[in-house]
Amino acid sequence: LEPACGVGHFIGFVPEDMLRRSTITGIEIDPLTARIAKAVYPDSDIRGQPFEQSKLADGFYDPAISNVPFGDYTVHDLRWNNYKFPIHDYFFAASLDKVRPGGLLMFITSRGTMDKLDSTLRELLSTRTELLGAIRLPNDAFKKNAGTEVTTDIIMLRKLRAGEVPTGTAWKETAAFTNDIGEAFTLNE
Repeated sequence: LEPACGVGHFIGFVPEDMLRRSTITGIEIDPLTARIAKAVYPDSDIRGQPFEQSKLADGFYDPAISNVPFGDYTVHDLRWNNYKFPIHDYFFAASLDKVRPGGLLMFITSRGTMDKLDSTLRELLSTRTELLGAIRLPNDAFKKNAGTEVTTDIIMLRKLRAGEVPTGTAWKETAAFTNDIGEAFTLNE
């Protein structure tokens, strides 16, 4: 599952032998971008619609991989409205429903997912997933490709199977940090 596929860059990087044996579903809200992805990847199920409106089976996908949208706005989805998640956090919660037990979420997201004071999403994820790793990228990692300077993280989670107990919860909390030049900010533990 690629819940914000754009023109399909991630689909294009799937190894050919794996691609032939896989069912790929890409969701893209922008109609023109979705048409481009459909033209480039005709064997994939590319849907031109918002992720929150897509009809996808729960527990079907092995991985969900995406560069999720960033922003300080919410989407309307009855399953998740009570949480009032910003868009990037919504993609984590909603995608988790679509991944089978033992499946993976691997998302590029803003630093806000791990570092913001509101730990609601991290609390939810910590009860349903195992944190496999998180990588903080330099703030200019996407400057050449997207013309933007933003601090981003790659977060890798594995959905727990029935009866599995979460391991480690330090990533739920944030702590004050001061860097070598005296700047103070909040970081995920």
